[in-house]
Amino acid sequence: GDVLDLAAAAPLAPLGGFGAAVTAAVAELPRYQCHHGHELLGLPPLREALAARYTARGLPTEPDQIMVTNGGMSALALLFRLLLGPGDRVLVEHPTYANALVAITRASGRPVPVGLTEDGWDLDMFEATLRQAAPRLAYLIADFQNPTGHLMPEATRAAVAELAARTRTPLVVDETLAELLLDPGPMPPPVAAYHPSVITIGSASKSYWGGLRLGWIRAPRDLIDRLAGVRPSLDLGSPILEQLICTELTRHGDAALRDRRAQLAAQRDTLVAAVRDLLPEWRFTVPRGGLSLWIDLGAPVSTALAVAAERYGLRLAAGPLFGMDGAFARYLRLPYTLPEETLAEATERLATAYRSVAACHVPSAPVALA
Repeated sequence: GDVLDLAAAAPLAPLGGFGAAVTAAVAELPRYQCHHGHELLGLPPLREALAARYTARGLPTEPDQIMVTNGGMSALALLFRLLLGPGDRVLVEHPTYANALVAITRASGRPVPVGLTEDGWDLDMFEATLRQAAPRLAYLIADFQNPTGHLMPEATRAAVAELAARTRTPLVVDETLAELLLDPGPMPPPVAAYHPSVITIGSASKSYWGGLRLGWIRAPRDLIDRLAGVRPSLDLGSPILEQLICTELTRHGDAALRDRRAQLAAQRDTLVAAVRDLLPEWRFTVPRGGLSLWIDLGAPVSTALAVAAERYGLRLAAGPLFGMDGAFARYLRLPYTLPEETLAEATERLATAYRSVAACHVPSAPVALA
């Protein structure tokens, strides 16, 4: 049968409103065709729309504080190219976004992990690591942290922004999941609201569609200017048509976002119910938003499970991908980005694969010391 992909946490085909945005963008495109199309900072209308959106979230922003990039990963790569030298340390949460760890290593940086607790962020550990490891920069995911799903409280946001500023550590906050609150209630303000030096990364790929490869950096103006200086070594700008689509969605896409949230909430609840029914021994906290569950399997079988699942037509992201030195072998990230009926089928395959692995796994008995 078909291979079901539960390794990628990216939303599928876009919902209502996307087609209208594409139509409007195509109608707008002729205005730009007499220009070479290289916009290192991004199209002015998109930068204006993004700045207005930040301002509406309680973070006053001017268009010249925004640079449009080819997705969130491109934003990270650009920041690392500017700010990191060989061997420079980067403070990261542990676990963290797997591709961020790869990007740090590719930029010749060294990730310095700070463990997350069951409740989220340990400020004492964060401060101690800033002071002792003296990282060149810190990278945090404050909104529905990938992979744990934690949402950073307001007081913690204020504290990390202040600690980073006090230790003169550039703080990069990944906000790619910030629009995906699935339960009723307010969102805390952006971390950058607590200190002007905070650098923020956003993305259209997680909110609207994985195929809309556009992201952005919000930062102080002087940093945006410096990024423009190094960008030609990476690329010469982002596609104009995609930027026009993103402009339409940013200005008029609230209905599409509401649909997306409702769809994800239903898919999350379907996956939660299926896992509790078929795999009741697995432990997890239901996240208030984001795209995935972070599941404690109870034994270090995550990688073996991912291998076994391939035999049942299921692709998984094992826990160690999100950490260093083989950590998180007992964890599995499970996205709820597939349609509800597909998630039900995927969970049945997952349960079958897990039973095959659990049958082979003998818990190691404690060794008695003579």
